Amino acid sequence: MKFRILIASALAVAVVLGGCGLVKKEKPTLTILLRMMPAQERFLREEIVPNFEKENSCVVKIANFDNEWDIERLLKLDAGKKKPDIDLVKTPFEQTRVLASKGYMQDLFGVMDSDHVMMDLAEYHALASGLGYFDNKPYYIPRKLETRIMFYRKSMVADAVAKFDGLKKQINDDLKKLNGYGLPKDYALEADPSQWDFYDVYVAGKIWASVDYNGVKMGRIAHRGAHYGGTALDLIDKALQLGATKDDVLKLTSDKALETFLWEAIFVKEGVYNLSMWQDKWKGTDLYNGIKDGKVFLTFVQQIDCFNIHGWPDDPGMPGYLPDANDFGLAGMPLAVSFDLKSDGTPAFVGKKAISTGGWWWGIPKASSHKKLAYQFSRFITNRENQAKECSRFGMIPVRKDVLNNLPEVFAQGWVGDIFKTSVDQIKTNDLTTVPLTPSYTPISQLYVDAWYALCVDGAVVPNAKVDKATLKAALISGFEAKEKEALGAH
Repeated sequence: MKFRILIASALAVAVVLGGCGLVKKEKPTLTILLRMMPAQERFLREEIVPNFEKENSCVVKIANFDNEWDIERLLKLDAGKKKPDIDLVKTPFEQTRVLASKGYMQDLFGVMDSDHVMMDLAEYHALASGLGYFDNKPYYIPRKLETRIMFYRKSMVADAVAKFDGLKKQINDDLKKLNGYGLPKDYALEADPSQWDFYDVYVAGKIWASVDYNGVKMGRIAHRGAHYGGTALDLIDKALQLGATKDDVLKLTSDKALETFLWEAIFVKEGVYNLSMWQDKWKGTDLYNGIKDGKVFLTFVQQIDCFNIHGWPDDPGMPGYLPDANDFGLAGMPLAVSFDLKSDGTPAFVGKKAISTGGWWWGIPKASSHKKLAYQFSRFITNRENQAKECSRFGMIPVRKDVLNNLPEVFAQGWVGDIFKTSVDQIKTNDLTTVPLTPSYTPISQLYVDAWYALCVDGAVVPNAKVDKATLKAALISGFEAKEKEALGAH
């Protein structure tokens, strides 16, 4: 009897200690902080995560951030915990160096053997992997490259061209009050938006705002208008197009930044923009709905936006927002020109079509408890099969060489091919243009949005308010110079 009791006790101890395989070891939990479109996050949860969990015997949790400007705050809070939760961050390009410079991110050499890391990074396009470096060390695994292109409704561009002659005199007279000359010398509105400059966008917008469509007159051009990084990038890209250097971007009163605010104020004052973009603080989905409701005929969007706007006929999760899918038009960015014209009717200066190339990278927080597992996930979602599948479904520009070099084999032609061709051509046009890679970029970009509201929205709509660079500069100096110095000095 005593012997049996001893055996039973031994078995009980074995069970408690996990002997005989009766107690399973707890699986590690990998927490990923990200922001994605609903359909794309569903793809991640349903088609990527289960396979990774099975292969790596782990659990993957998804946490979301709403505003990219919140990432730093969330990482700071997490690092202060006894047991930090965040293991991997889908990081926008604008935040990559800021987070690395402030010590929130782990360099990849601190996660895996350096030779292993370099072999892995060799699979990605040099631009994508190179932009993930800081202080000569790789900190990020590339996820996707990103830039903006111009979306327009083909039928509405054709309508604007057809109506131009009848409205030309009125548009010219209105412009003369603003720039002292009127329409540029020998002006004609081209039927092909890929040939447009800033004046063409303005003219098309004036026509659309002057005509009853479905019984309503309104501005039908828009960009993002919420207080977040998407709106800031719209403004900063325009400054870069106008010829701003990276130092110019960081100074709101620089000549090219002022020119940006001037164009924006004119678009607001003249009713070219749809006023809902600031009244309702529009983000990407709001632009889609504006297109669907006939409120937006032209906007500036990224590749994934294009896929969402067009939609997939056989995917109920991506129904599309166009009344007619054949009305889907794309072009590279318009040529930047000054609003002011010389005495001969030509622009005071001509900028370029180039805007910033950015994108998203996978970054591993220094406080992560599962750094190697996080590294493995970032490699898993960007392997050839998964990247090709995700890019073809959602319009991401690939970062892998073996996908980029075989675009015709990976992606269908037609509207899908148009998105990739237009986007890749725009990235080539951009060359190596990026936003300033300094810690002060984030607070300065926030000031751009604040200044846009103060000067271009609130200031420009004041009856009889004067809109010129001198007036805008005075307003920027009085309202934002101290904040700008604080933003630059604090970093």
